[in-house]
Amino acid sequence: MAIDSVQKAFEEFECEQVRVPKKENDAAKEVHPKIREAVKAELDDIVDDFLSGSYSRHVQVGQKLQDIDVILVLDDPNGEYGASASAALGAVQDAIRDCDLVRRTAKRVRSVRTFLHNYEFHVDLVVALKPTSGDGLLLARNLPDEGYDDWSQANPRGQREAAWDKNEQCGEMYIPAVRIIKFWNAGAGKPLRSYHAESILYHELDGPLDYAEAVVRFFDAAYDALAPGVLTPDPGEPTTYVDARLEDEDRRQAREQVDQARAAAHAAAEIDDVGEALDVWVDVFGPSFPAPSTAPEKIAASLAARTAGVVGAGIQADRGRPVIQSRPWRRS
Repeated sequence: MAIDSVQKAFEEFECEQVRVPKKENDAAKEVHPKIREAVKAELDDIVDDFLSGSYSRHVQVGQKLQDIDVILVLDDPNGEYGASASAALGAVQDAIRDCDLVRRTAKRVRSVRTFLHNYEFHVDLVVALKPTSGDGLLLARNLPDEGYDDWSQANPRGQREAAWDKNEQCGEMYIPAVRIIKFWNAGAGKPLRSYHAESILYHELDGPLDYAEAVVRFFDAAYDALAPGVLTPDPGEPTTYVDARLEDEDRRQAREQVDQARAAAHAAAEIDDVGEALDVWVDVFGPSFPAPSTAPEKIAASLAARTAGVVGAGIQADRGRPVIQSRPWRRS
């Protein structure tokens, strides 16, 4: 791709640097159905299972796939599982530990993490119950040090549907934009919980944007969302908040880091010259972002031909300006 605009630079960055590589996703598609079938074969109480988390929403980032979340809904007619999340996790752990793919297992707060032979990613078996009323599910809450061995309300299917619907509303640029934001967050040392960052962007976008403007709007929104006393609703369960457990000091530190990135993003967005703008975007995303200083072979020819100044003249006031479409994302 000849990079002659800021938008094209973001498109290449998202496709080549931000996304999990295809071979990692192909491996996941092969493995997670086998894990699901293995645990269901050993535990008859599983009445439903489905993909959840960032993998199901197509927003994982990095050169390595980290984990895959699978929701396992347990039948609990006698209230045995409801009495102890730890015991429910133990039942799932017993059911999966002898699977040939599994090297070892570990109980976590909401899931049984399976460490696999021959794969670096994990499959997290998230244990859930159906609530007595209402939508969503009850997810295990295994926090013995804090005195919790119970269940908390969540709506993982709602989170997935919210992401899909927002992506369609935004002309299929929302999910790639989430990946771009999560890449920044990871590179900055994760000042925000991953789903918190995703939720902030969800509430900020309402239609198609160039990626640069989406990033600027995210940092502005994140700065406001991290102010003391402000809480961010869960897109999939708006009556709950994704940052309800965020400590005040963590919030303050995250806001400082967001403010630094926000200043650099605004500076980049205000530069008309494409080459200069791209070099400032490197200050936000690091040396993997394509710019004259990091990838001159991809940019120099276009800039020399003086096409870039016409194509990418920075962010416009019209927030609904059509974007250059990246590779389409699909639900399947």
